[in-house]
Amino acid sequence: MEFLRQFIRFVLLLCFGFCAGAYAGSVSLNPVANITITQKSPPPPNTDLEVGTNGKLDNSRSLIKFDIAGNIPSNAAITSATLALYKVPPAPVNSMFDLRAVLVSWDGTKASWNNRLTSTAWSAPGGVVGADFSSNITQTNYSDKKSGLHTFVSNSNLVANLQNWLQNPGTNFGWVIISESEGTAYTVRSYYSTQGATPPVLTVQYTLPAARPVLVTLPLTNRIFRFSFNAESNRTYTAQYIGNLSATNW
Repeated sequence: MEFLRQFIRFVLLLCFGFCAGAYAGSVSLNPVANITITQKSPPPPNTDLEVGTNGKLDNSRSLIKFDIAGNIPSNAAITSATLALYKVPPAPVNSMFDLRAVLVSWDGTKASWNNRLTSTAWSAPGGVVGADFSSNITQTNYSDKKSGLHTFVSNSNLVANLQNWLQNPGTNFGWVIISESEGTAYTVRSYYSTQGATPPVLTVQYTLPAARPVLVTLPLTNRIFRFSFNAESNRTYTAQYIGNLSATNW
């Protein structure tokens, strides 16, 4: 009888003490839409995304959007993310660039300095921070005169944007990139677009909650406890056991 009680105690504690490690995933995405809105005429080629002000004091901003909900599981917890863009030619004036969430829809092929959709204008030409674009800066990037890869590194705001778009796909209108020195001549930058040689890349790391294992106890064999459980790939499992039901520390 004592052995039976010990066996029952073992099964109960094993059921409650089984732990599975969280799965960690990563995905790298190219934009599903990107476009430059600019005062410049003609606008830049579709291989480029321009941000800043040229020598004629024409301002440019770039819109960029990624499909988050279509590429990351809906129950994922996003832990970090980076946005990398490749700057094409060198620029003579250094500048800081802001990444802000866009609050309204826009057309990835027809958006312009005046209109976000074919027949729908921005709140004002170029879009307005606080109305069309978030008043909160998601992340900043310092752009010097050198060409090459420029990265908006991960921070809590960037992660929060992506987590919100994962859980509420209808609010995903992407980001706008704006120069903090807009209006200063020669701060304009050109980055490759999705049509360029090195498209923008959003790299996202996330975790998934582990499904609780289903424990199956097997018949005793020579007074040895046996059990089996379902397991998922790429996870770590730990079986914990104590012999005293009143104990609180594992």
